[in-house]
Amino acid sequence: MIRKILIGLLTTIALLLLAILIQPVDPMQYDPEEDVHIFPDSLSLLSYDLDSLKKVVGVNKGLPMGFETAALLAYSAYPQLKDVAIDMRLIPSGAPMESNFDLKTLLGKKKNRKYIIYLNNADNTPFDEILLRSLPFDSQVGILAHELGHTAYYHKLTTLQIAKWGILYLIDEDFRAKHERSTDLMPVYHGLGSQIYQYAWYVRNDPSCIDLYKSFGASFIDKFYLTDTELAEAIKNHRLYQ
Repeated sequence: MIRKILIGLLTTIALLLLAILIQPVDPMQYDPEEDVHIFPDSLSLLSYDLDSLKKVVGVNKGLPMGFETAALLAYSAYPQLKDVAIDMRLIPSGAPMESNFDLKTLLGKKKNRKYIIYLNNADNTPFDEILLRSLPFDSQVGILAHELGHTAYYHKLTTLQIAKWGILYLIDEDFRAKHERSTDLMPVYHGLGSQIYQYAWYVRNDPSCIDLYKSFGASFIDKFYLTDTELAEAIKNHRLYQ
């Protein structure tokens, strides 16, 4: 009896793995070529009606305490996510920023999914200089828009495709680089080109970040993320910024 149960379990696992592995998953993100709102080059000196912004982005959006305005502006650049449940959470550990899922919601209908963007807010981390709290306002908006670009990508995939994506992201550096570098273009496609450019420039050139950047440099940051020079070229050549 136990043998039959084990065989059945192993068969089920093997079939599930096969189903995951045959899924088509493109690491790249592409320009939706839709009309979008073009944001000013600088957002930091403007005033905002937060209640109006909340109506624009939808009622199912979590806001990180102290960064509500930056989060609302980033959310507002993605009208296709208005009905999607997303939370931005400050946490005491982990990567500086990470777009993820509420795993249990992946098992149901896509319309019921919930996504979570984790924002490290710990003290005395190796990444202090590039945590959200350390960034200028426009850079905050830019990197949050990058993370929402991941969310927009996930929401197009089936659960099995997300599983395949996760495996490839972890084991294939070229896959990861293509995905992250094309996700850097999502703020450009959604009218926040200046903001993602300012973030890329800041983490590479601001005096507070230079030592951290030298520690990683081209071996990590420039491999997996677009440089400010690459983003400037992409913005210059994009139809929205002509």
